[in-house]
Amino acid sequence: MNPVVYILGGPDGYGATDDDWGAGGLDLDLLAGPDFLLALMRQGCSYGQPYSWRPDDEIDAGVAVDPDRKVLRLFVLEGPLVEPYTRRAAFALLRAAWPGWEVHWIYGAQTGLRSHLGLDPADDEDRERRAWADDLFVSRPGVPHTPVPGMPSTVVTLDGPDRCHLVGYGFDHPVMHGPALLDLLDGATDEGGHHGLAEGGVHIDAHRRRAGWWTIGTQIHSDTVAARWPGWTVEFWEDRWAGHRAASGGRFDPTEPDDTAALISVRDAALRHWTPIPTDERDGLICLAGLTGRSLTTRQAPPVRARIEAAYRQAAGG
Repeated sequence: MNPVVYILGGPDGYGATDDDWGAGGLDLDLLAGPDFLLALMRQGCSYGQPYSWRPDDEIDAGVAVDPDRKVLRLFVLEGPLVEPYTRRAAFALLRAAWPGWEVHWIYGAQTGLRSHLGLDPADDEDRERRAWADDLFVSRPGVPHTPVPGMPSTVVTLDGPDRCHLVGYGFDHPVMHGPALLDLLDGATDEGGHHGLAEGGVHIDAHRRRAGWWTIGTQIHSDTVAARWPGWTVEFWEDRWAGHRAASGGRFDPTEPDDTAALISVRDAALRHWTPIPTDERDGLICLAGLTGRSLTTRQAPPVRARIEAAYRQAAGG
């Protein structure tokens, strides 16, 4: 399953619905634009009706659309928005497809979404759960860290002595371990530096007891990070790896993506996503099936594809 939650409204009131299989491709679904999506959400989300929330760690994607404030908030676990090479381009295309709207990433996944709605994040019984040490995959002498598809690659740099480590993880960003992360990295291979892209990072200055972190993905219960580092000053750089580059003195210094090529790549992925696939069982569009409960019809594809092309031209500066 890849569950998704859809929210229509905001702190003053909302309607919600979810689906077991709608998370895949949500970022490309949203390129249909506000008019298209709002029409479907008004049908699928029962405004003001009680909604039974699933546990935060069971939801792979979510979107909150507040038409009164013209604010779109979302998170996904897969797709161009969580790929280092295409993230900026994907956001540029999404913002162009939602003109006049604010578009925000929800770093806390469903935890952050519920907090935005004014719900108490402490309602989740796993909120204080400690990060699992065996969840980290760290390079050690003779056992190099090999990137695994679907496993975020994170750069951890340290001051005094200066070190750089590549870390993979399955569930919790390394920053969730608190100062225990230093012990977990003891004996890990020092890469010296890293000049490739990454999904996230942490910089630790143990002498000054300061830490900074960032991610292009999500971390449930991310609002508990500061409490997991008692006595430390913790800064969250959101998805801005420039903060990490500056703090690390260049030990983490990634090559900037080619945004022009990335924008073309995201546009092409979106057009493929909104291309009908005729089958004997349905009319052919898999987009937004989690919200509608059924497939969209092929006649709905051409207008959306035209909007995607127009958003591309806008994002590309033409």
